[in-house]
Amino acid sequence: MPLSQTDKGGIFLRLRRNVGVSLISLIVVAACGFVTMFFNARALGVEGLGIYSAVLALSLMLEAIAGLQCWQAVIVLSENRESRIFGAALLVNVASASIASVVGVILLFFVAPTQGWAAIFLMATLALRLSEPFIGLLRKYDEFNYIAYVRSLLAGLGVLTAAVLWYTDAPIAYYLVAAALVQLVQPLALYARTRRLCAPARPTGSDVKEVLKFSTSSGISGALGAIRQRGLVILLSVIAGAGAVGLYTVADRIASVMQMAFRAIFEAVFREMPSLENPWKLIGTLGAGGAFLSVIAVLAAYLLGDWVIALAAGEDFRAAAPALTILVAAYCLSICTLGLRAWVITKIGPAAMLACNAFAILSLVLGIVLISTYASTGAAMTQVVFEILWLLAVGAVIYRHHAKSRTAKANNA
Repeated sequence: MPLSQTDKGGIFLRLRRNVGVSLISLIVVAACGFVTMFFNARALGVEGLGIYSAVLALSLMLEAIAGLQCWQAVIVLSENRESRIFGAALLVNVASASIASVVGVILLFFVAPTQGWAAIFLMATLALRLSEPFIGLLRKYDEFNYIAYVRSLLAGLGVLTAAVLWYTDAPIAYYLVAAALVQLVQPLALYARTRRLCAPARPTGSDVKEVLKFSTSSGISGALGAIRQRGLVILLSVIAGAGAVGLYTVADRIASVMQMAFRAIFEAVFREMPSLENPWKLIGTLGAGGAFLSVIAVLAAYLLGDWVIALAAGEDFRAAAPALTILVAAYCLSICTLGLRAWVITKIGPAAMLACNAFAILSLVLGIVLISTYASTGAAMTQVVFEILWLLAVGAVIYRHHAKSRTAKANNA
């Protein structure tokens, strides 16, 4: 059964354990990512890496959109009916992923018309790669360690395939096929575990409607985030070309160490947030700790970024150093506000997060100008603009929420 609030030493002990497990696995993933990038950057070069990254960005963007953040619905809605909610989430995900596969194949003709069958294979297998309901169930049962193992396994397979492709001097098409096959391992591994915890039951119509309603709000919010991150790469490819995408990809891969830390903490905090009556102490602690670590991270990126890029990707990618420092700053802003993100979704509702992300996505409009002027560095600047706009929006949402609460209390009195 899922853990109660008092199981295994309480919320903060579970948070430390779950964040620790996730961070350890993500450190492994980051290390493997560096090694993978070492092979890919040297094998494909700046232009080749840009083409590969643009196609992969399209695939990952559609995968994130089709996922609809269903893992959140499994956690929040499954009280006393988890088998049916789990089944409803699977049903919703299969339908959305099938649609995304078709859309992906169509969009390929505009993004990467020269990649042919390999890119089509990557898009066609999208419906089989979604794992959101499995991840949600595992998090509900506090199985963060197993998710960590699967992530580490995928990262290790990524290194192995990159090394083989580099050694055999394979074309870009083989890289795309290998990416699809590696990603197919995740749902299979997660299913092997979840089938022992909870078998999906046939959902009622109301179950499907409830999951679809919840996931539409949270999923659109997540989709906006995917469009902001992955769509930015596609926009960069269209405006500045594959070379700029190659530089940005290297900078983003290195800076994503900060993003991985954000992801690990957010996943653990989100699991606990619904049970907290007064979450502001936790939010304040996370914000202060994030700010301290952010200063160190930005300084390290500024001082050591050029050296790290040359070591990880080669001398040809040194021009990505300014983008790296700016991206680290953007992801640090995300870490400082992760407690607010979890609180807004669980306490106010996913629609509020949708409104914040919808406002912040306006950064892409400014991004067109920034990318046209500064190429890969302009894309990194766009990420910072997004985080600032999001923070302004969430401040307005929280102020409105508390104003409504005060009005309601005054009327009741």
